[in-house]
Amino acid sequence: MKRAFLLAGSLGLVALAAQTASAEQVNSVNSLMSATKQDAVGQVTSVSQLSDVQPTDWAFQALQSLVERYGCIAGYPDGTFRGNRAATRYELAAALNACLDQISDRFATKEDLATVKALQEEFKTELATLKGRVDGLEARTKTLEAQQFSTTTKLQGEVVMAVQYGDTFGSTNPGTVNLSAPGAPLNDTRATALARVRLNFNTSFTGSDLLQTQLEVGNAGLDTFSNVSGAIGDSFTTGFAGSPPLYDYGQADYSGIGTNVTLRRLAYSFKPAKNMTVTIGPRLFPSDFVDFNSYANNSAQDFSSGVFINNPLIINNVVDTLGGAGAAVDFKFGTSGVTARAVYVAASPTNSTANVFGGGLFGDPYQATGELEFAKAFGTDKKNNFAIRAQYTNSSAFDVHQNVVGLNAEATFGRFGVFGRGGYSINPSFIVGPLGALLASNNNDGVVTWQAGVGVKDLFIPGSLLAAAVGMPYMVLGQAGPEQMNYEGFYRFPINDNITITPAVMVITDSGNVNTNTAIQGVLRATFSF
Repeated sequence: MKRAFLLAGSLGLVALAAQTASAEQVNSVNSLMSATKQDAVGQVTSVSQLSDVQPTDWAFQALQSLVERYGCIAGYPDGTFRGNRAATRYELAAALNACLDQISDRFATKEDLATVKALQEEFKTELATLKGRVDGLEARTKTLEAQQFSTTTKLQGEVVMAVQYGDTFGSTNPGTVNLSAPGAPLNDTRATALARVRLNFNTSFTGSDLLQTQLEVGNAGLDTFSNVSGAIGDSFTTGFAGSPPLYDYGQADYSGIGTNVTLRRLAYSFKPAKNMTVTIGPRLFPSDFVDFNSYANNSAQDFSSGVFINNPLIINNVVDTLGGAGAAVDFKFGTSGVTARAVYVAASPTNSTANVFGGGLFGDPYQATGELEFAKAFGTDKKNNFAIRAQYTNSSAFDVHQNVVGLNAEATFGRFGVFGRGGYSINPSFIVGPLGALLASNNNDGVVTWQAGVGVKDLFIPGSLLAAAVGMPYMVLGQAGPEQMNYEGFYRFPINDNITITPAVMVITDSGNVNTNTAIQGVLRATFSF
């Protein structure tokens, strides 16, 4: 058996050499292993018998091994080997045959071959099974290649389904807030079901670029806070039907998605330089590129309320709800941990003529934001990390012009984390609507927003997250009266790699800074990703 394995190894080495050697090496090996019948001398038994082979030659050890171990090398009558001469195919065939004969005669006996045959018989069932598996894999591979959707595009999906119930308490009767008719009886609240489906078609042509096409559809379900936010929002916009409110007051981010399939995102990202990514497209959102936070950024995986997903002053709610055409740049300064980002989005890019507020690619509504991030991991195992993001936004929505400075920070210490955001709108110009009159009566001192929270990872279940946050969506400086506060807590835990369940409680007090009531709702969310 030992000799049989030696024979197999020798044959493998010969095949490997034939496959991997360069042209120059092949010529030398040809000469090394060959000699014609008419001018060959007898078999040499030592490499020292070859006068033109020196210990310093690159193939000396290989030649020595072939001569002394296998005895299948011959020289020329003059005692030379002529290793630098190119060999003919006939010479190579003759030398290779002689070498294989030597190996076969010395190491392969009838007993060895009988042993190999016995092993084949003993393991023929296993060998047949392996062959069947290989054949099956080949057939499945051919089927996949023939039926695959695309060689360049991958499908990624996300489905959010939730049920909720809420109510309001305080100086008004239980029910939804009705700012348009203060003091009027309020409607009874009802439990509702919410749904949102997003399908991403991710296409790459070079491996470092991405064309993203996203389709979205829902069931148009509303939660209790949608009614609260809608009533407040109607008071702070200009009366355009279907226009989003200037600020997000706390409704579930996945509520109100219509039943018609829409093209939500269409953008192309590429890398003109190693550390730079550029994105352009007719359908994208500011929140795709700036104001990221590990604990509060994704309504399918963490906080449901839009108030905590982004800074409501840095991310203009009108522009980010409607989406639009624009561009973004992301540049990393080597390994320093510093990243610079910039994004511009126009929410009415298809209007070639001006509307009431401007429209077009560079008209109202629009948002331009710059962000500078510094992020680092620390600690002996690098499991701790922190990130600080300084931000600036210039925006205009329904003739409400704002210049905002903001800060986004987070830190993780093992399983525990803290996070927060803050923003200050410097003397915003509110030209229209009740909010404009409210600010004018308070000397237009600006608007402030803030939020803070804590989180615990892997509590009870690996991959889980328990988090809670409190924040103020907007506070008019100098204003007397109530100030709206938002609270939310959730516990997300995985069922498997593709399904998570998240119960959450959400609370609003003094909604819209004009009511002295409290709204509360519970949400049970299931997220499916594939």
